[in-house]
This record gives sequence, C-alpha cells and structure tokens, in this order.
Amino acid sequence: MRHIAIYAKDHQSVSRLVADLKKDKMVPGFEDFQHKKGLEHSEAVLQNFIKEDQRHGNSVLVKAENRSLRTFSSGEKRKALLEYLLKKEPAYLILDDPFDCLDMQSVASFKKRLTEVKSDFALLQIFRREEDILSFIDTVLVFDKARKAVFKNKADFIENEKTAIDVSVKTIPPPAREYQDIPEVLVQLNDVSVFYEERPILNQINWTIKKGEFWKLTGPNGSGKTTILSMIYGDNPKAYGVDLVLFGKKKGSGESVWDIKKKIGYFSPSVTELFIRRNTVEEMVISGLVDSIGLYQKPSDKQKALAKQWLETLGFQEKAKKVFNDLPNLEKRMLLIARAMIKHPPLLILDEPSTGLDDKSALKITHLINRIAAESSTAILYVSHRKEKGLHPDFEYELISSENGSEGKVVSKFNN
Repeated sequence: MRHIAIYAKDHQSVSRLVADLKKDKMVPGFEDFQHKKGLEHSEAVLQNFIKEDQRHGNSVLVKAENRSLRTFSSGEKRKALLEYLLKKEPAYLILDDPFDCLDMQSVASFKKRLTEVKSDFALLQIFRREEDILSFIDTVLVFDKARKAVFKNKADFIENEKTAIDVSVKTIPPPAREYQDIPEVLVQLNDVSVFYEERPILNQINWTIKKGEFWKLTGPNGSGKTTILSMIYGDNPKAYGVDLVLFGKKKGSGESVWDIKKKIGYFSPSVTELFIRRNTVEEMVISGLVDSIGLYQKPSDKQKALAKQWLETLGFQEKAKKVFNDLPNLEKRMLLIARAMIKHPPLLILDEPSTGLDDKSALKITHLINRIAAESSTAILYVSHRKEKGLHPDFEYELISSENGSEGKVVSKFNN
C-alpha cells in the first residue's frame, strides 16, 4: 500500500493537488489513485458534520452516543470522523493535518489507530510539522519553487529541512506610556470551579500570575483551557460568582469587560479572520494603540514612529505600505502579536500562536515571544498543546482531567 506525506508549506499547490484528486483528474505521480474512491478527513469536512449537528441536534458521527457532537473534545471529534470514513472503505484517505491542535494523548491514540488500518487503504497525509509524519510513511512530496511536485525519501526530506534560517528579532521597542496602578498580582483564581449543564469542567483551580511572569498553560483537549482564557479575557458569565481577581479587582465588582481588555493584549490565529478591510501593515500595527479592528482615523506622527520601530524589530520595515491581508500567514501572525504588544499591556495572552505553521515558521514565532518576555515587564500567558522547541517560559500550569472537573498544578519551572 503506497502512503505519501505531503508537505503543506505551499498551501496553494497542496489545495490544487487535493482538488484535482477529488475531481478524479490524472495527476502526475498519482496515476494509481485515478478512478478510485477517495475520502477526506479535514477540519472543513468535520465542520460540515458540526453544522448538521447544530441543525438536527445529532450527527451520524456519534449516532450511538446520547450527546451532541459539539460536546466532544477536538480529539474525540476527529476520531469519530475517522471511524465514520473507515466504514465507507475508501481506496485512499486524505488526512489534512490531523494532529494540529490535539493534545499528546489524542495524537498517540490517533496514530495507533492509523497504524492498525494502514494495510486497508492508501494514506495521503498533509502535514506541516516534521514530528507529525506517520512512522510508516517513507515518501514525502514537496513542491519546489516552480510549484512542481517532487517526491523525496523521508530521511532526505528531514535532512534538507535542517537548513538554518534567520530567526533573529531586534530589540523590542519601549512602551509609549507606562500603565499606572497595576498591582503585583495580575490574575488570581481561588478555588475556582466551573460547571456547564451540570458537567464539571474545572475543579478548585488555584493559580496566580504576577507581573512579568511567563506562563505556559497546558492540558488535554476539553480540560478547560479555553474556559479559563474566556473568564480572564472575555465575557464568560462563569467568571461571575467565583473568586477570580483581575488586576486587583474581583471580576464583576464594577469594571467592564472593556476596562479589563485595555490591560490585556490578545492573539489567537482566529483573530486574523476579523481583519477584512484593506488596511496597510503600518495601520494594522497602529490599530493596537486604539484597540480597534483595523484603523479608522488618521494616525499621529508619534503613532507612526512607534509602528516603524516595531516593523524594524520584525524586519518588516519595507512592508509598511503593503496590504496586511496580502501577506503570508507567518508575517500576519508576527504583526498581530506586535499589534497586541505595542502598548506593552500588563498581560499578553497567546492562544495557540503557532498552530498550523511549519517548524521554521513556528520557530520564528517562538523567538519573538522569548524576546518580548526578556525585554518587557509584560506577563505572558501562552497556551499550546505542543512542546515548542526553544520556548522559554518561567512556569508551566497543567490542567489534569478528572471526573470531577480538571484540577491544576504547577508542574515545572524552566531555567532560561
């Protein structure tokens, strides 16, 4: 059975390849796949089943379960989709980055299942991270600069990817102004327990984040990481009625959500989708100073000067007048992190900042984050399922799932 790992660095070429295979076109190098039944396991396909679940209250993926598909963790949803597709007995299965955003336990379970069925059909695994390549796949497809498909031995591909890249980031610009009256303790959760429809999510969480600390938050899918973030940064009603203190004030004691957000910089890859206007790179960075989605007013000379400093830090000074939405994914993310950080907020939340990126791009994000941590007084709350190479948090807070809701503990301290 011929299995192929497809490197997704050239997203457009990979998308075109998948589209041609699904249309049963003759694709060079894939002649033996033509006129055969192929199915796709991807986030887009899964979202269609989730929409069905929303409309009808159930899904064929979990028909035997007395639960909505939406209540399952990311790993459980993807496993359910895999089992559904296997029952249809495809000749080949396209796996589109199946392990992205999954916890280590879910990844191990998923890989084990694929190893069990590897003799039943051909696998085309689209991947971005080297560590995600399935162990039984020996052939890697990459697209060269001319966008021509090139098949390589896995060992040769890995060796070629060891080429060093420039991940350097210049000195972080100083803040335009200092925040006043910020207490030493920024976030404090005291015996916080959370339930959703009588289902326990968090169980007696005790966690303190102080000025300038760099924390990594980890835990399995469904363990409550998103719940904690939304209680701190968003308007999750579960934050009211529990002992959650933000910037010295108990949540719900008078400060509005917007008052809190002014003290927090936030980045998640999903934020990129909010920016639909044709703002320039310079305007995008400046918008972080006025807390707007894009820029709707003429910036001052001082704002322009600060944005220029940040663009120089990133090495993007030549891109100031380019349209933000026309940039590659990595550059968009680096700019949005700069946008979140331009005011030097007391707290910077980074929610899965490197998801969907290849190894070298993730390393550039990691170096930028380390630089911010080392050269500012901003506390960082970093959320990820992966152990990113080169990341240097001071502390790690782990959520551990249990029947009574996730419990938390500090599991390690890192020496920079």
